[in-house]
Amino acid sequence: MAGRSRRRVVLSDPDASPPVYAWGSAPGYLRTRAQLRQAGLRPGRQGVHALVMRHSGRGGRARIDGRRYAALFDARRARPRIAMTARRARALQRALVVRMTCPRCRVNCGYRYGRQCAALQAGGEGGRTSVGNSGGGR
Repeated sequence: MAGRSRRRVVLSDPDASPPVYAWGSAPGYLRTRAQLRQAGLRPGRQGVHALVMRHSGRGGRARIDGRRYAALFDARRARPRIAMTARRARALQRALVVRMTCPRCRVNCGYRYGRQCAALQAGGEGGRTSVGNSGGGR
């Protein structure tokens, strides 16, 4: 028995509010955001109809009692995704440039790491001296 991993049983609770289903036991019309996106849909203004849970032995995202939860939405009430127009793409690009620009030294570092660029976090006076990691640790 040594070295064998034990599989934990995850039970559904359809009477909870919202209902909680084990992995693979949710009704067919309930979908996660990723499944809706693959189908070209979005949840719209509907709330979460249920949760699907599975056991997780990994670290990472917050979880409750070693289980991960995903929100389930009613695919019958989902709306079509809004198409990305050229105008929306330009607005998104401008927002990303603002997000990646250090507010103190006004240099676009190409990424966002905290509130300042890596040069300022490393103790520099500002401005980017080299491309890549300048040694700023967490």
